Amino acid sequence: MRKPLAGPALIFAGGIVLSRLAPFQAWEPLVCALALASLATLSFQRQSPRLGRVCAWLTFAALGVWAAVLHPNPVPPATQLGARHLEGCVVESSTVRGERTLFTLEIANLGRARVSLPAAGGTPPESLLYGERVALDARLRRIRGFHNEGAFDVELYQARRGVFWNATAARGQGVQRIEGACGEPWRRTLEGWRGAALARIGRLYGEDSYHAAMMRGLLLGDKSGIRRAWVEDFRRTGTYHALVISGSHITLVCGIILLWLRCSGFGERTLLVLAGVLAWLYALLAGGDAPVVRAAAGFSLFVAAALLYRRSSVLNVLAAVALAYLVLDPGQLFEASFQLSFLAVAVMGLFGEGKEDPEAPRAMARRLELRLAAETLHHVTRLPLAAAQRMFQWLEAGALALWGLLRISALVQAGLALPMVLLFHRVSLTGLSANLAVIPLISLAVPAGFLGAFTGWRWAAGLAAWFLDLARSAAAWHMRFEPDYRVADPPLWLALAIPLVMLAWAAASRPRARWGLAAAYAALLALLTWQPWERGGPAADRLELTALDVGQGESLVAALPDGELAIIDGGGLPQSGRRQGDYYDVGEEVVSPYLWRRGVARVAVVAVTHLHDDHAGGIAALLRNFRPRELWTGFAPDHPAWNRLSSLARELRIAVRVLKQGDRLTLGGVEWQVLAPAREQPWSGKPRNNDSLVLRARHGRTAFLLTGDAERGVEARLMEEGLAAETQVLKVAHHGSRLSSMSAFLDLLHPAVAVISAGEGNAYHLPNVQVVEELRRRGITILRTDEAGQVSVSSDGRTITVDRWRRGRESGWSWDAF
Repeated sequence: MRKPLAGPALIFAGGIVLSRLAPFQAWEPLVCALALASLATLSFQRQSPRLGRVCAWLTFAALGVWAAVLHPNPVPPATQLGARHLEGCVVESSTVRGERTLFTLEIANLGRARVSLPAAGGTPPESLLYGERVALDARLRRIRGFHNEGAFDVELYQARRGVFWNATAARGQGVQRIEGACGEPWRRTLEGWRGAALARIGRLYGEDSYHAAMMRGLLLGDKSGIRRAWVEDFRRTGTYHALVISGSHITLVCGIILLWLRCSGFGERTLLVLAGVLAWLYALLAGGDAPVVRAAAGFSLFVAAALLYRRSSVLNVLAAVALAYLVLDPGQLFEASFQLSFLAVAVMGLFGEGKEDPEAPRAMARRLELRLAAETLHHVTRLPLAAAQRMFQWLEAGALALWGLLRISALVQAGLALPMVLLFHRVSLTGLSANLAVIPLISLAVPAGFLGAFTGWRWAAGLAAWFLDLARSAAAWHMRFEPDYRVADPPLWLALAIPLVMLAWAAASRPRARWGLAAAYAALLALLTWQPWERGGPAADRLELTALDVGQGESLVAALPDGELAIIDGGGLPQSGRRQGDYYDVGEEVVSPYLWRRGVARVAVVAVTHLHDDHAGGIAALLRNFRPRELWTGFAPDHPAWNRLSSLARELRIAVRVLKQGDRLTLGGVEWQVLAPAREQPWSGKPRNNDSLVLRARHGRTAFLLTGDAERGVEARLMEEGLAAETQVLKVAHHGSRLSSMSAFLDLLHPAVAVISAGEGNAYHLPNVQVVEELRRRGITILRTDEAGQVSVSSDGRTITVDRWRRGRESGWSWDAF
């Protein structure tokens, strides 16, 4: 079957990508599209179909560029930040996360703000529903993610949803409800139904918080109460998609309801119309997230084709939905959910759309063998021949269905391998069999859960919970065989070769060519997983120190002259100096993606300067993800934070090295000198800033001083003992606090560059204004992560080069430091 819409959709998407690579005025692609369309028309009229097709394809590319230019990324309006009185309309009902209540407020002339209300006396505020008008006093801040290479662009993600601000109320600050409703009436009705359904599910499970939260997410897309630990096994075995409301949920729910209606005597065309209505109703009740809305749109196209007595192609429906969405919102092309949803269905359309011809020799031979087997069973057991034939027909249908599921599951796993690596840096080795177990169980849990929610029958809710538990057990069993293995970003040539070979494989018609291309694709996937090459280091014979933007915390990456890497601290506290809860791991979510983007699979050393959360909180994830040879520390005390790290290090066979003042090491072509802690310094019983491991790294004539959170007491001792020698690059201690960086200490060091790691708008007001002024007065170049995001300083042993990533590579500059 021809797929006339697939090509235009791909080319239109290519035009959107092109718009990101070069600037265009709005009239330029439009004029180009009109000219190309005219040329295509003339070519077809003059019997030049080849030229006509090329011009038509280029027309779609120009239209893709034009659509992207007409939909620029949203920009937040100018406003005063800080303490504000806010009034607006609740456009996203409140959810409780930990001790905070979160909701989205639309404010006139400002756009939307994500509001956080801390609990008063341990009691969360009363729930707020869509369409309520409220007022409150809060601290308004712009949304800011982590500005590192490879980081998720949270500002753009939220801005595309109209959300530009974070608003945080003081503890005990209430919300004042204002008389009158706002928003769309139909949406208020749906949100009321949704809230009632969520409450009903909660009552069914009572104090069982796990099943209540999981069923709310599984049936209605409410993920607010789901803890990361509950779904980690699903994530790592590649089965998490079964828990997310998408096309399979819509098909299952609509299918069950339509089956009941069919038994009630409704006609086929009536059922098709009801199916389309039900798909959209369920999509909106489930929160209206992009994946489920896209699934509803695709289902509607399928219904429309059936009503017109047209056989619909999976790829045609997919292309039509993609084109519609990209015309209305080209930016969706760069969102992970859009890419994964469409790619998964595209793989199924490319490799699994055709049905076996019943007149094919293989099918006819199989039917003959089954008939002979039925006759044999009839003669041996005296079972009626019709019953024997029916039994073998059922066995054949079940075996073919199982084979089809296994084949499609394998193809989807293979087709999504590259985006799963690029987006999540995982390749699931047990995903094929795990999906075969988890998907049917979740498909049974969904109707049982809806039956319980609609009727209030606790036995149905219990049955749904049982199926969910079986699915979780299946995922946990597969986890026993799933290696904890993460994959770095592949080189460009491999990232391009994988989709090209897959397309060639799908297009090949000869069996020998298909088998050859399948083998080539498997080899490329093996390279993607293995990646035997070494990448991630600096240019030859250079020492590069990068301070990552980890919010109000610290994580440094040292790329060494011989290509090895060392990580000093792993961050731990999110931006703005406030914890977001145990579920957010800065080492996993911020530091690791930067290293994977550089192509790093292993590092030589991870060092933890001291055990405060803003430095040590992300260390465990870095140990698991990059398996260093050694873990450096200044203290190895009997303390819960250290006990967790040392236990993990033993499990991963990582050597622990306790360093003290006077120790000297050579790593990666760099000489390392330990300046603190002093050998006689005792452990105080709890982590302190002056526990910090202070390191001097020397490459050629350039010295880098890494100070952790060391305070004035340590600085004074270093000066007294003559260890405060001239340093070209200083990592300013304690995020620029006034408790560090004494004037006399700075005078002795005489640095050329000072690096400060701090979170924008943090609650501690760091770096201190006086410290910054002291650095400026001495003519020191200051690099701040709160202002520039990720910053880097590198040296070949003599010259120093500075790079502010946020402003692009053109902002880098260098000079001779001597």
